[in-house]
Amino acid sequence: MEIYPVIMAGGSGTRFWPASRTHLPKQFLNIFGSKTMIEQTIERVTPLTGEEKIIIVGNVVHHELLEKIRGPKRYVLLEEPFGRNTAPCIGLAAVYLRKRGVISEPLAVLPADHFIADEKRFLGILSMAGRLAAEGSIVTIGIVPSRPETGYGYLKKGAVRYQKEGVDICEIKRFVEKPGGDEALAYVKSGDYLWNSGIFVMTPETILKEIQVHLPEVYEGLLEIEQGLGEKNEREILRSAYENFPSISIDYGIMEKTDHPILVLPGDFGWSDVGSWGSLYGLRKTEADDHGNVVQGEGMLFETDSCFVFNVASKMVAGVGLKGLVIVNTDDALLVADMKRSQDIKNVIEALRQKGLDTVL
Repeated sequence: MEIYPVIMAGGSGTRFWPASRTHLPKQFLNIFGSKTMIEQTIERVTPLTGEEKIIIVGNVVHHELLEKIRGPKRYVLLEEPFGRNTAPCIGLAAVYLRKRGVISEPLAVLPADHFIADEKRFLGILSMAGRLAAEGSIVTIGIVPSRPETGYGYLKKGAVRYQKEGVDICEIKRFVEKPGGDEALAYVKSGDYLWNSGIFVMTPETILKEIQVHLPEVYEGLLEIEQGLGEKNEREILRSAYENFPSISIDYGIMEKTDHPILVLPGDFGWSDVGSWGSLYGLRKTEADDHGNVVQGEGMLFETDSCFVFNVASKMVAGVGLKGLVIVNTDDALLVADMKRSQDIKNVIEALRQKGLDTVL
């Protein structure tokens, strides 16, 4: 059995502003380690399969960045003309595979910008998911929650369908949107819920049938794209289809509506979606000084506790008497925020858009 990893790399990474920009989003940054997040994701899945079976779905505006990452490797590169969320993205990869005769072998949908500590454990779970998907199942990996997190969606577990290699494989009762604090605490205490990782495994045949039923307008466009792949006017066909696609996630468009049983494998491999400066600080606390400060780039802190400085500009950053702040310094923008409110950067982005300050987005 072969697994075809589909790495979704078209996100805008707005929660990592001002380091992440429209032209250089989060997945192309070195924010954890010496390599970009997309490079780390590619290397993580390479032991499972041949490089020619790794599919990267990105945005055409990042063409040069994507080509640089591919280099001489044989990764497949599919470029969307516009971002239309995850359902069209996954559909594009599925029709690409179907056109090449891959129908009943599993594809594994992976965000390009996640962190995983125990990669060996992750690959074992992903391989197990692939075997289940090859039998016709839709499989997702749910993360065993370590805290009552309000920034993630949740999966409510149903009955145990299988037990393989000591792992309980359950059906999913329902997908749950991001909860409030009390609700999240109750979920964790119950033991019936997992975090939604956004990782799905299924065959092209299975997911395309689901798209045909639940998103027929998307399926019609995907058929046009499938016929045009490899043709001289491929880009024009892609653009025409994508102009008519809704922006819709695979969760909302398919997973919350399907009657097809969805199985979930629990993942306990040190996962994070690295969704904010605060979560990145948490991952990098092993680098902290005696006062809990993490400094990347030129920075000096005095009488300061639990702060994160991310400085990619040539100017020195100095802080005195600070606590619990994230400071991100670039050549043309500076962010100073309460670490606990780093998710609220979206409000800054919206305000900048309304003022027409696109040059700093």
